[in-house]
Amino acid sequence: MKKYVPFVLSFLLLAACNETNNNTTANQDSGADTKSNEVETTNSPNNEETVSNQPAGNTATAEDFQSIIPSNWDVNMPTDFPVSKDSYLTAITTTNNNVITFNFYETPSKLAINDNAIKQSGTYTGQLTITKYDSKELASKEIDQTIFDSGQAVDLGHGIKGYKDGGAGSLFTSWNEGRWAIIARSLTEKAEESLNTAKETVEFLETNILPIPKDYGSLHVDAEQTGTLAKWQKGNYLYTMTDFGEDTLPWIVKFK
Repeated sequence: MKKYVPFVLSFLLLAACNETNNNTTANQDSGADTKSNEVETTNSPNNEETVSNQPAGNTATAEDFQSIIPSNWDVNMPTDFPVSKDSYLTAITTTNNNVITFNFYETPSKLAINDNAIKQSGTYTGQLTITKYDSKELASKEIDQTIFDSGQAVDLGHGIKGYKDGGAGSLFTSWNEGRWAIIARSLTEKAEESLNTAKETVEFLETNILPIPKDYGSLHVDAEQTGTLAKWQKGNYLYTMTDFGEDTLPWIVKFK
């Protein structure tokens, strides 16, 4: 099995984090396109990072989420994100050159994107970051591309074989589905949780479809729900989902 050390280290670091920063803006990668005029932002003194323009109306809609994306970007936001019963979905958004960040919240009443009351009344759901790179080759470097073929072989169901491996106090069950490299992690003392989480993920994906990456995608499912992370590319665009915890799978399958 080819292992990418930066990928494993980043996954362990995410799993160790117990406190979420609810308003984190994704840092611009050095390989990203730096033409700031390709992202529409409000005026600010330094024009580096701004809250995106707030759409009209008193509630966020699917069209509002799409309106945050520059018209010259080849990005389509889903129109049916999951939301809890009797709650409404909205977001605080930021732009930083060629990085757009959505911090999603559920609120008890309808609130427009970037409404000042979101943090006070809402419950943080998770963060989606979309980064535009100069090329698909640069975007693909940010994604684990491991082909798993070593370790203790395990049956994950539906004809899918996984491999168990351990290290640094964690146990990993890893497998590939199409162009996706997928890992389920648990603490070593809860060894069975890694395998159970992997089987539950495989079962979910039998009736739900991950977005088709062009060319790669990686999904890290944490049994403790503290380090779940998804990354996939669509050409020179990189999508990154963090902080969604157990809602990661229901959210990611909404993308095409």
